[in-house]
Amino acid sequence: MEDDRRTIYINRLLDVLYNWVPFSVSFRVALKELLFIQQENPKAVFLDPPDYAIRAWFSANCFIAGYAYNESGNLNVVRIYMPNDIFTDLTSFFQNKPTKLKLVVIKGEDLLYIKKEDFNSLKPFPETFDLVQFVMLMEQEIEAWRVWIMTLKDEQKVQHFAQRYPINLLPNHIGASFLQMTPSRYCAEKAVYNRNNRNT
Repeated sequence: MEDDRRTIYINRLLDVLYNWVPFSVSFRVALKELLFIQQENPKAVFLDPPDYAIRAWFSANCFIAGYAYNESGNLNVVRIYMPNDIFTDLTSFFQNKPTKLKLVVIKGEDLLYIKKEDFNSLKPFPETFDLVQFVMLMEQEIEAWRVWIMTLKDEQKVQHFAQRYPINLLPNHIGASFLQMTPSRYCAEKAVYNRNNRNT
């Protein structure tokens, strides 16, 4: 049963990757052998500062919150990963530095992972460099968007947040933390958004 799930998840991941960067059959065969299922429960912490990111993940059915400490020493949600997303702490994974990201399962249970040493064995393939570049560019885009959204009014924050994330599938405290709003303010703006978008 787990082998069947693993095969399904791997094929999904390969489809995602191929849509980003077409790759050779030999790369596909090599990568498939290096991917394994990781099962977690909601609220499980599977990366925590100052650990090192020695795995990269593909979310099969999980929503993941990535927390980081702000200047005041408080944890804020700075990333939300959804099914079919690929993620890790890139700086920790590639530069061997302690992670600044705390990864917590919001809901779901299945991930695929590749170990850092196994990933390194893929470096001879030219596709590996192209895929890493693609992931890094996506992370930069998400960070630029997150910084930009903080300049908006609360109502606009929620509107743009809902265009990127399934707002009604995420706990309110996650959305509030990501948008740096109080939970009560976030809930009020979310209710207004839902009222105005019932038919969309």
